[in-house]
Amino acid sequence: MDRAGSDGLLRVVYEGTAGTLRASTLADPPRIVLDVARPVDPGAREGREQLTPLKTIVLDAGHGGHDSGATGPTGLMEKDLVLDVTRRVAKLVAAQLGMKVLLTRDSDNFVTLRDRTSYANKQHADLFVSIHANAHREAAADGVETYFLSSEATDSAARQVAALENGVVQLEQPTGRGAGQVDIVKAILWDLAQSEFQVESSRLAEVVHDSMTQTLRISNRGVKQAGFYVLGGAAMPAVLLEIGFVTNPREERKLKDTKYRDEIARAIFSGLAEYKRAWDQRARASAETPTVTRTR
Repeated sequence: MDRAGSDGLLRVVYEGTAGTLRASTLADPPRIVLDVARPVDPGAREGREQLTPLKTIVLDAGHGGHDSGATGPTGLMEKDLVLDVTRRVAKLVAAQLGMKVLLTRDSDNFVTLRDRTSYANKQHADLFVSIHANAHREAAADGVETYFLSSEATDSAARQVAALENGVVQLEQPTGRGAGQVDIVKAILWDLAQSEFQVESSRLAEVVHDSMTQTLRISNRGVKQAGFYVLGGAAMPAVLLEIGFVTNPREERKLKDTKYRDEIARAIFSGLAEYKRAWDQRARASAETPTVTRTR
């Protein structure tokens, strides 16, 4: 980078042939994002990509340990609720989808936000699903909503939900000067890491969310985007589910009920099963016309 007074010039040099380049600027934190597409292989059929089977899913129960998450009027803690629901989903997926299921936590222990997706990356997971429960200062707030990662939030409400979940970083051990603050370079890396999977993350979010709203007959707060730290850096399609509001007295009563927790788990499972079915269908179609193999 060259500097001239308050201005700067960034030169990016490619040693090989570059594809199309798209530059954009983002705020909060301010940064420049360069999206570089791979050069098009003239020998490959346009729009075709050979997909590999979905083999491994990482399920992430939010919070844990000294981080209780949201707490309901009668004491229901988010960390306990989501761990129970996550375990139920894991049993269904393992028994009926034939996928390897891994949990970021299987007990009441604390896991940093960074370590959750880092674990998924190390395990070469194909999907990452983080399960949470919502909170709001207005007790009447209800319903379910589903998120995938974006540096720009869908709306102010989505930004507030992300800020609430991201507050966990204050409970993590500081790692040096400025710990707990969003590092600009890290934010850029998050954007780049998820850009390749954003379409699939969106598709996964829509399918699972539709399953929850249709099965549970609960208020639909929609599929949204926001800057959740826990999704940052995931090298696979990744979504975050908010399964209800523990701060709503009526919803808290339902969320305490084991039968309702089973219904939530089955709704999430049904969405994952539908996503896998559609993926497998596309994988079979792409296998008929071999092109560039997608690896993780």
